[in-house]
Amino acid sequence: MSQFERYAIDEVEPLCPDTKLYRLRPLGQSAWGFVPGQFVFIHILDEQGNSVAKRPFSIASAPGVPYLEFCIKLIHGTFTGRLESLGKGAVLGVEKPAGHFTFDMKAKAGFIAGGTGIAPIISMLRLISMKKMEGRFVFFYSVKTEEHILYREELERLGRENPGIEVVITLTRDEGGWKGERGRVDAAMIARHLPDAKGFSWWICGPTVMVKDMRMSLESLGADPKSMKMEGWG
Repeated sequence: MSQFERYAIDEVEPLCPDTKLYRLRPLGQSAWGFVPGQFVFIHILDEQGNSVAKRPFSIASAPGVPYLEFCIKLIHGTFTGRLESLGKGAVLGVEKPAGHFTFDMKAKAGFIAGGTGIAPIISMLRLISMKKMEGRFVFFYSVKTEEHILYREELERLGRENPGIEVVITLTRDEGGWKGERGRVDAAMIARHLPDAKGFSWWICGPTVMVKDMRMSLESLGADPKSMKMEGWG
């Protein structure tokens, strides 16, 4: 039987049309400690406190804050359909953090994410900012349209306040007023912003097809597969 701690929903905030931010605070204990890049299983509970549905989600918050944060795409399925019906104060179960998609404080780090794959990456970028790490950190973020950019204001602020952080956002659906990159992330786009990609360690998170494509693109630029950590779904 899965072991979990009880957390209450403390905040729910729309991030884009189909995705919401959830902040969960622990009840009667400290928030789980974790390394950026890890995930937890979140449980929907019945009135008796028993689990009736669960799903894994990457942690988006930075280590050390008194809550756990998640950005969750609401697909109206068995889990998210029930989650949508819950408001502030509702109690959920949260298992101990796990996973090996962890950030090891490399000073030359590249990140690639699609959609809600930003969750573990924003945790890593927040840690880099908190620690005032010196180095170069480049994040390639692919979304459908401008309104699907999660954490946009924070990403812009992180780029302004941290000389080593560069955020490259690309839209996969054409929008006339957009002045940034367009199309899917590929080797050419990476090379435009990072000619020395082979000297970086890489974290890639998103749909499995995208993750595989990014691995091949990075290998074509000379990056060592052993320097890549990947997490995909679907």
